[in-house]
Amino acid sequence: MIQKSAAFPISLIFPPQGHFTQPYLALPCLKAWLEQHGFGDVALVDASIEAYDHFLSPDELSWAAERVAEKLPLDKFGESGELRFDELEGYRAAAESAVSASALIAGIDEAKRIVRGEDFYEPDAYLPAMRSIYHGLRLFSAAHFPSQLTPHNFTMRLANDRSEEVLAATLNEDENPFIRFFRERVLPGLIERKPRLVGLSVIYGSQLIPALTLGRMIKAALPDCHITAGGGFLAYIGKKLLAAPGVDACLDSLIFHEGEAPMLALANALQAGESLSTIGSLDWYDRSSGSAVRVENPQGHPIRLEDAPTPSFDGLPFEKYFSPEVVIPYDINRGCYYGECAFCTLPTVIGPGYRTRSAKKIVDHVMELSEKLGTRNVNFITDCMPPGMIADLPNELIERKANLRWWCDARVEPKAYTPEGARNLHAAGCRKLLFGFETATPRLLKLMKKGQSARATLDVARNCTDAGISVTFYAMVGFPSETREEARATLDFIRSNSDVVREVSLQTFHIDEVAQTYKDAEAFGIEILDDEHADLQLYHDYVSESGMTQTEAAEMFEEMMAAFREQLPLFSGDNIYYFMNKSHYFLHLARDVSPDEFVELCRRRTERRSTEQAVERGLAPATDLGLTTLPFRYTDVVRALAHPLARAVRPDFLTGRYVEDLIPRAGAEIGSIRPAESALAYSANGAEYTELSIDGKQVLDALSEVGSLDLLLDSLAGADERGRADLNRFAARLERAGVLSRTH
Repeated sequence: MIQKSAAFPISLIFPPQGHFTQPYLALPCLKAWLEQHGFGDVALVDASIEAYDHFLSPDELSWAAERVAEKLPLDKFGESGELRFDELEGYRAAAESAVSASALIAGIDEAKRIVRGEDFYEPDAYLPAMRSIYHGLRLFSAAHFPSQLTPHNFTMRLANDRSEEVLAATLNEDENPFIRFFRERVLPGLIERKPRLVGLSVIYGSQLIPALTLGRMIKAALPDCHITAGGGFLAYIGKKLLAAPGVDACLDSLIFHEGEAPMLALANALQAGESLSTIGSLDWYDRSSGSAVRVENPQGHPIRLEDAPTPSFDGLPFEKYFSPEVVIPYDINRGCYYGECAFCTLPTVIGPGYRTRSAKKIVDHVMELSEKLGTRNVNFITDCMPPGMIADLPNELIERKANLRWWCDARVEPKAYTPEGARNLHAAGCRKLLFGFETATPRLLKLMKKGQSARATLDVARNCTDAGISVTFYAMVGFPSETREEARATLDFIRSNSDVVREVSLQTFHIDEVAQTYKDAEAFGIEILDDEHADLQLYHDYVSESGMTQTEAAEMFEEMMAAFREQLPLFSGDNIYYFMNKSHYFLHLARDVSPDEFVELCRRRTERRSTEQAVERGLAPATDLGLTTLPFRYTDVVRALAHPLARAVRPDFLTGRYVEDLIPRAGAEIGSIRPAESALAYSANGAEYTELSIDGKQVLDALSEVGSLDLLLDSLAGADERGRADLNRFAARLERAGVLSRTH
C-alpha cells in the first residue's frame, strides 16, 4: 500500500479512566487499519495509564497531601459536637490522608516496582503493594474531594447523565484532576505534533467527562484539528450527546459502532477537503454556516473481520501498566452468536450482525504479537466463544505449537465443553473461563432467556475445573421479580460448589434503555422511572410489581458478597485484590500454577494472618509509622459508609451520579456519629489502616519510646504472665497490620 502524505498526522487517544493492568484493544485495531490503508503517521496515546502512573508518584502525592490538609482540615469536622452523615466521606478522606500520606509518598515507587516486577508473584509483597496503590489513589482523590478515582472508576459530584453537569465538570479544575494533567502532560505533546485528526476511545461511562475535558482543551489549542470520538459507551448515548447544547465545544463528530471503516473514510475526507456527508455511521457538526448544525449520516457497513490486519500496539508504554507481564488483548469475533438474553445490550454497542475470524487468522495474529511483544499471555476479547471455535481454535493452537496462555468469556455450551473438549482447551493454553451463570433459579433463567440451566452450567464448569481451567461465574442479583429466597438459592448453589467455582463476578441488576427489559417493561412486571432532567440517561430506576426493590437488592448484594468472602479463598481478606485487578490472578495461572494450588495458597495465607502470634523478640514500630488521634472512631465511619443506603447515595460505575434525594433518607436512617476518641495508625509495610483505642495508642507510644517489643517486655519483668500475654497478642495484631515490623 502506497503511503499517503505524512503531513496528515493522526493521534488516537484512550482517555482516563480504564483499568490499569493491560492495554485496550480498540485503538491498536484502528491504528493497524489506518496504516494498512496508507496513513503512516498514526500515534497511540494511552492517557489513562499515563495518568495513573503520574498521579501515583511521590511529587503528585506530596502535592495532594498539601492540598488535602487545606481542603479537608481534620480539626474542622464535628464542630457541632457530632459527625453528620454528609460529613462522613470527607472525614474519612481527611483521617486517612493525615495518617498515611508520608508513608505513601515514601513507598509508592516501591509499590509500583513490586506490582510490575518479579516480586508480583510473592503474595506477601504483592498484596501490601496493591493496597498502597489503592490508598495512593484515595489520597490523590481526596485532593479533589468529593471526586473519586480508583483502578475501576472515576466519578465526580457532577453527573455523567446530565449534559449540563458533564460540561460544567470539564471546566471544574478544583474537582476534575484531569484538567491539570492534560494541560501539563498531554496537551504540550499534541501541540508540538499538530495532529489533523484526533480520535478518542470512550468505552466506559467513567471516560465521558475526561474525554470531553480533553476534547475541549484540544479544540481550544488546535482549532484546525478535527476531534472525533467513538466506543461502546457512546454507542448508547452518542445521539443524545451530540444533541446537547455546548458539546460542539468539545467534539466535531462521533463514530458509531465499529470504527475502522468510518475512521478511514473520515481521514480520507479531511485530507482531501471533502464533505463528511457520505461517511457511514458518522454523526457530525456542520460548521459551514458559522454555527454548529448536527448532521446524522446513515449507518455504514462494518469491515470483513477476516480482512483486518494484526492490531498495532506500537507506541504504548507497556512498562507503565500495573502488571509484571504483558497480556495481549485480541478480539476473535464481534457481536454475539446467541443474542437473546433479555438484559443484554451488546448488539447496540457492537453493531448489527455477528462475525468471527478464522482460527488460522487468529493464531497467525496472536503468534505474531507474542513474538513482537515478548509475551505468551493473551486475553481473547469475545462476548462468548462460538461453539465451533471451542474446537477449531484449540486445535489450531496445538497444531501450530503456539505455546500461549489465554483466558476469555464463554457461553455455556454443554456439547462443546465436554471432559474431552475441556482437556483440549487446557492443552491449547486456556487457563481461565468466565461463564454467564446469572442465577440458580429456573424461573428467572427462563425470564432472562438464557437458554441454559444451572445444572448444565455446573456440568460445564466441572469439566473445565477437572481439566485444570479456573472457572468464574457471572452472577446477578435483583433481576425483576427475584425474591430474597431466590437470591439466597443462588448463593447456596455457588457455596455448595466452591470446589468448582473459583470466583464470582456479582452485579446488581440495572436497566438500560436499549435492553429488552426496558423496551418491554410490562412483560417483566416493572415500571420504568425516567428522569426528565437526565438528558444523557442510559440506566433507569424502576419499580417492580413483585420481588425485591432496588434497595433490597443492594442489601442482598452485600449479604452475598460477605458470604463469598467467607467461602471463597480468592475473596477472603486481601486476597480479593487478585480478583479485583484484571489479569492478576490469570498471570499466576499462566505460569502453570493450578487453580487448586493457588486457592490453597490463598487459604493458607488467610489462615496464617488470622492465627499468627508475635514472638517476644525482634519487633519494633515501623520506621514510616503514621499515627494520629481522631475525635470520632474511624471504624464507626467506615461501617456507616458501608450501609447500602450510603452506598446508594454515592456515584456507582454505571450511573456515575449522586442520588440527591437519598441523602436525607440515608442521613435519617444511618444517623450521626457521636464523639469517641481513638487513634489511627498506618505503615507502608502493611498498608492497612489500623484503629487503636487510646490505651492502645499509649502502648504503641511506649513501644516507640523504648524502641522495641523486647525492651518493653524487659521493662515489665515484674508483670504477671497475663499482662505479658495480652501485650504479646496486641503486638501480634500490630505486626499483621504492618504497624510493627521485625528488626531481625
